[in-house]
Amino acid sequence: MKTLAGWLLIAGLALAAGAQAGAAGAPSAEAAAWGKAWRTRNPVWRGLHLAVDTGRQAEQLQAELPRLAAVGVNVLIAEVDYSFDFQSHPELRPAQYVTRAQARALTAAARTNGIRLIPEINCLGHQSWAANTLPLLAKHPEFDETPGQHPGNQGIYCRSWCPQNPAVNECVFALTDELVEAFDADAFHVGMDEVFILASEFCPRCRGGDPARLFARAVNEFHAHLVERNQVEMLMWADRLIGAKATGNSEWEAAINHTEGAVDLIPKDIILCDWHYGKRTEYPSVPYLLGKGFRVWPAAWQPLDAARALNEFAHRQKDPRMLGLLCTVWGKVRIPELAAWPPVVETLPGWR
Repeated sequence: MKTLAGWLLIAGLALAAGAQAGAAGAPSAEAAAWGKAWRTRNPVWRGLHLAVDTGRQAEQLQAELPRLAAVGVNVLIAEVDYSFDFQSHPELRPAQYVTRAQARALTAAARTNGIRLIPEINCLGHQSWAANTLPLLAKHPEFDETPGQHPGNQGIYCRSWCPQNPAVNECVFALTDELVEAFDADAFHVGMDEVFILASEFCPRCRGGDPARLFARAVNEFHAHLVERNQVEMLMWADRLIGAKATGNSEWEAAINHTEGAVDLIPKDIILCDWHYGKRTEYPSVPYLLGKGFRVWPAAWQPLDAARALNEFAHRQKDPRMLGLLCTVWGKVRIPELAAWPPVVETLPGWR
């Protein structure tokens, strides 16, 4: 029969083991320490966002890391979405996906090259593309903000899930936890760009609701799970937090469906990736979001002259919350050619 001292020793060891492992979905102690050291070394973020849809792409990206580091990349946003070997919801896995071993190998190689790797699932909106409904709503149509509507996705841009269906978060939080653990990540990008369907008349929960409050609710629930519970830094696209009319931006890079009021309803420690793909002399959303107290990471794409213009405007913002520049590729560049892509070569090295 064990003594009280023996039981206390066992309990103490169990607690220590639990503290070492951390909560489900939390970064390991190693990841937290590496991230802290990385932030000390890298006050400026030189980023690259790309989709990583298959294990082959993960391996190609791993091979490309030394060349990306050589041109200045120090952050990678890997948009995995549902293309992962999810154990919590295996019904969402496509035919090809990134395995846990490939995720770990990619993270290890990124750290060796001084690159912080941040996984992403595009949340809330972008749950379909053209006629293809993505796995979450294809397998769980009860999560749809417009249940039973728009057959073949005709007449809409992209589907959204219902931000007030409690079963959605139960499912998606399990997915984010798996990606955080697999990539041993200390940050997570939740996407949330181009959300056009919200407060739908077809949703029994959201019908008649305030789009800004519904959008903020989704953001805040992710923040509570990722940041407050798991101590994971949170990033998101910024376009739904700025108004198209006020900024002169298009409906794609700014809101026309009244979600912009959410900017005053969400925590200021979220990093806002403010993307703009047209050439302008000024990008007023950048100082606007900085003035609201957020850290801002402007995001450029193509054409090259537009990337240059946003990069130059971002450089002129003398604010400590300006992080640097994020280049996006959206499938226009093969992974082995990323380090030679002109927007990367011309914009990122200037951020030192």
